[in-house]
Amino acid sequence: MLNTPFPFKRLSGAVSERDSLRVVVFAIADYLFALPVGAVLKVMACPPIRSTVENGIGMVDLGAQTITIVDLRQKFIQQVQAQQAHPVPSAVETSGRFLLLTQTRTGEICGIPVDKPPALIDIPLSAVRPVPWSYRQVAELSCVSHMAVLPVAPNEEPLKVLLFGMSQILADKLGLPGTTPTLPPGLTSGEQRQRFLRFSLGDRGSGLLPFHSLQDIIDLASQEISPAPALPSWILGFYNWQGQMLRVVDLEHLLGYAPLLKRQSRPEKPMVLVIELQNQVIGFLVAHVYDVEWQDLQQAQSAPTDFSPNKLLNFVQGILPGDRWILDTRAIAQTLQWQTH
Repeated sequence: MLNTPFPFKRLSGAVSERDSLRVVVFAIADYLFALPVGAVLKVMACPPIRSTVENGIGMVDLGAQTITIVDLRQKFIQQVQAQQAHPVPSAVETSGRFLLLTQTRTGEICGIPVDKPPALIDIPLSAVRPVPWSYRQVAELSCVSHMAVLPVAPNEEPLKVLLFGMSQILADKLGLPGTTPTLPPGLTSGEQRQRFLRFSLGDRGSGLLPFHSLQDIIDLASQEISPAPALPSWILGFYNWQGQMLRVVDLEHLLGYAPLLKRQSRPEKPMVLVIELQNQVIGFLVAHVYDVEWQDLQQAQSAPTDFSPNKLLNFVQGILPGDRWILDTRAIAQTLQWQTH
């Protein structure tokens, strides 16, 4: 996939900031990866990594702090995989490598050893496309949803750059508040802290879906949707999204509310959330997108049994303060599979 260090222009001015992504590109084995520039905290010479476990997870001391190391090279070099059929703790070769520091969704700092100095480049949005799901499954790339296909020279194979943190990039481009990867004051990292995309749901409340499942947000006119006969009324039809046919679902109608586009007070500019749920990508039509926010799941309460529409209760994990409804993505995905096949 990679024959020369970085055979493309750094910080090219050929595309506008609005139509491009500024990313840090780095090489691991024969693959190119990229992170949004805002997610990279620091790049430094890689210190010795004294302990690793299966799949290249280890620890390293940086001053008074110990951080987790994710050595992706062990994942993508077959010889290393073969040697680690029965992995034991060992040292990682770090001579001449660099350490890229970033943050997890819970705010924890981690390091990624890379083989060459990273490059800062602008990638046109038009070059970004989803990574095929079957490839992600075989290559065990569940954390990479998109890639950029970049031309190099005539008659040459284009470069493919696998993009981490694509949902973060999309939210930043759309100007959604609350998309910083840093935990807000008063919160500590942990399994109970999670980021959600918040959008309108019903007359007064709002719905929450996991932010990491967001693939895209589309400002879509109803005439761009191809109708789907003989399917449930909450399936509006199909839309050609980045080369694949995307099912567009009226999310509120699926949850028991009246159809969004047939209401007397229908929204002027509804949005479609492209969400990945249980190995399928779905477009959910919603009236408004509000923000991205951290929530403490320990504050969630059970939904009242006498709520109307009652059907909504089948798809809710809990309710957070401020009438925020956490939607059950597994239940939604199962309904989509049962009633459309």
